[in-house]
Amino acid sequence: MVADTLIYHPTLTKLVTFWDSTPKREKSFRLLAYLSRFLAYYAYRKGYSAETISLFKDLKSHFTFIRKGLRFFKPINHLQTAAKTYDNKLLDPVLQATTVIRNLGYAGYLTLDTVVWFKLLGLIDKKNYPNVGKWASRFWFIGLVAGIVNSLHIIKSLSNEKISAENQAAREKKLYTAKRKLVWDLLDAFICLNTLDVLHFTEGDIGLAGIITSVMGLKDLWAATA
Repeated sequence: MVADTLIYHPTLTKLVTFWDSTPKREKSFRLLAYLSRFLAYYAYRKGYSAETISLFKDLKSHFTFIRKGLRFFKPINHLQTAAKTYDNKLLDPVLQATTVIRNLGYAGYLTLDTVVWFKLLGLIDKKNYPNVGKWASRFWFIGLVAGIVNSLHIIKSLSNEKISAENQAAREKKLYTAKRKLVWDLLDAFICLNTLDVLHFTEGDIGLAGIITSVMGLKDLWAATA
């Protein structure tokens, strides 16, 4: 039967498994939030009705709100990673330091972002901690800078490394991974710097950057899904 073919299709089965995970749902909502942000700007530029523009802005707000709730316990994960990396004395010192700083930065960012979520829920008076969002973005930027330095160090080390022909493919794969992560962090840094009012690009530019990094993240999570 056609219904059975659809229900038991491997792709659908993998999709169900994929979304049966909080981090993957969170990343999916991230994509939807940035897509809505981009479409709101696109609708504005194309002269669509105020109702259409408002619809996409509201969707962006709703998706962002859901994301914040799904990330409630993520700071703990980053703190654990920072602690384990700090205890690993066999790591390259630069990679060790940047990994620790990156995860501490993300932990600070996500903790403060939870405060923002509590304010949206009404658990904290909206007048309290007026700059908590900016401080969250600053911690995010610290984590991103550490990630950028980490990727640059890996790229430099691999480029200068002398290896045999049989190990060439492995090095190229590591180089690709590091370069891809560098682009990812640079795009997120672009978003962050606009949030901090250091850069002043359009909502469309920010939305497009967010769409790209969201797709990159979802692609990795999809590949890792059994």
